[in-house]
Parts: sequence; C-alpha cells; structure tokens
Amino acid sequence: MREGFDKNGEPTLTQMDDYKGTHSEEKRNIIKWVIISGLILGTVFAIARWYFWDKGEPDLNRGDKIIIKHY
Repeated sequence: MREGFDKNGEPTLTQMDDYKGTHSEEKRNIIKWVIISGLILGTVFAIARWYFWDKGEPDLNRGDKIIIKHY
C-alpha cells in the first residue's frame, strides 16, 4: 500500500491539498474567476430579461374585458 492512499488506491483526506486549507495560488484564481464570471453572466441574463420583458398589448391588459359566451 502506497503512502497517502487507502487500501482501495484512493487518496486519503489528509493527503489532499484542500483538506489542510493549503490551496495553490492557481486554484484560488480559478475559483475567483468562476465565481466572478457566474455573477457577470447572471447579471447579463437578468438585464436581458428585464429589457426584453413582454408587456403585452396595451388594449388587452385592460380590466374591463368583453366576454363573448357561446351557448
């Protein structure tokens, strides 16, 4: 059995970088950019939804609608 691996050949938690809180600078930058790009993309979609929101026809949005009943 190799050091840092369990009997199934998988790394143990204590040997992983994330377990001890020692992240590499590259990992930190990647995580920051993923979060920033997600926020920017979400903002773009929210603005697009607000801008292209269909208000409907003004004549159809009145409260006094005429109902035609067919008997």
